[in-house]
Amino acid sequence: MPQFHGGMRRFPGLVELITNFTQWFSKQSTSRRIGIGVGIYLLMTLTAYVFYGDNACAVAVDGKVIAVVDNEKNAKRTLGELVKFKSDQVNRNVYIGEKFSYKGVRVKKDEILEQEVLKRILEGTLSFNTEVAAIAVNGEPKIFLKQNDDAQKLLDWLESVYSGEPGEQVEFKEKVELITSPASIDELIDIEAAKELVLYGTSKSRQYTVKEGDTFWDIAAAFKIDLEQLQSFNPNLDFESLSTGQVLRISQGAPLINVIATRQVTVDEEIPFKVEIKEDDSLFSGEKKVIREGVPGQRIVTYRITRENGLETGREVCEQNIICEPLDEIMVKGSQTMLASRGGTARLNWPCAGSVSSSFGMRGGRMHQGIDLSAGYGSPITSSAGGTIIFAGWEGGYGKMVEVSHGGGLVTRYAHLSSTSVSTGQHVDRGQLLGLAGATGRATGPHLHFEVIINGQQRNPINYLP
Repeated sequence: MPQFHGGMRRFPGLVELITNFTQWFSKQSTSRRIGIGVGIYLLMTLTAYVFYGDNACAVAVDGKVIAVVDNEKNAKRTLGELVKFKSDQVNRNVYIGEKFSYKGVRVKKDEILEQEVLKRILEGTLSFNTEVAAIAVNGEPKIFLKQNDDAQKLLDWLESVYSGEPGEQVEFKEKVELITSPASIDELIDIEAAKELVLYGTSKSRQYTVKEGDTFWDIAAAFKIDLEQLQSFNPNLDFESLSTGQVLRISQGAPLINVIATRQVTVDEEIPFKVEIKEDDSLFSGEKKVIREGVPGQRIVTYRITRENGLETGREVCEQNIICEPLDEIMVKGSQTMLASRGGTARLNWPCAGSVSSSFGMRGGRMHQGIDLSAGYGSPITSSAGGTIIFAGWEGGYGKMVEVSHGGGLVTRYAHLSSTSVSTGQHVDRGQLLGLAGATGRATGPHLHFEVIINGQQRNPINYLP
């Protein structure tokens, strides 16, 4: 067992060893004792460092530790390799936007990261920036090009897209500048992507394939955009025709840069005449008659035409020379709403040239609801007044028949025709051809059966003819 010496536990040989060393050390010269003391101090310091000193390097970005690696030198080498890789990728010098710092730390061995792991962390954490040619819109950098000379090429292309007319002056609606600007390499785009950006803005665009029965108006309405927007998104498309299978670009964003094109053009053109309308109570309501034909004027006019993104937005008269003034047309329209009997001013025309062969009234024990007018087979039958065709076709015993509504509850009926030359819904003027006389339906020979109907009741036509 250990013995006690001077109140302390004593290990075998330790006291003797210390005693012997002390005696030996006291016998040494002063300089030698100093050298031995320094050696002992260094040995103790090295021993403490081995057990308690730093064994790794913490990498911090903007003051926040993102990784722990074996040493600072390797961390810097990995960062340099990554910057070089990014520089080669975009073919220009790249710099880091964040602030780096390194600090020695002591950690467990399994907490120290490999260099490839550090590289991935750096790539996901850092912003890699460079100086590039950029296009600024209203003072704000918007487009960052991979190639410096692509910026001017892009603006030249955009002007050419919307300047197809000779003599046009083209400018941008916004303030557009070519500048050198710092940018993240992730913001760099090639010229084809930049073309889409300036045309369609930053909103997501899609393609639409035209289907059978589609119209431009239907497509615009379906995507809740204006027809003008649809045209501006597809500047190279012929909007005069649309065919199945055509592919349209649809975007609900506004163009990033708008192109304004202006030009002056001088043309010879007609000056439209005005129509002066007067009322005439000798005509039925709805009837019209031209008293004097209008004649358009002629002028030479110079316009300043403004187009935005290919669509005309303004037309200003700069100068004009009147060659001749237009001559106004004079038209009279009927004001008579009720058909007058004999002695009135509004009268019906005779529908054909023949005489009355059978009168209105009782005939053979039955009511004859109109009059029969003698007419040779194929002779013309004309409208007694202006109006709208409400029936044209076959109607039982009437055979081929035409009915004309003249307004104010007045309808005239023309029956037993051999053929009709009008259709339902058509407007006809007084004296316009309705068909040809015949003997269709219940008829014994060619003639015209003519009726006048007022508010649903047949009246004697003779009372309303001149």
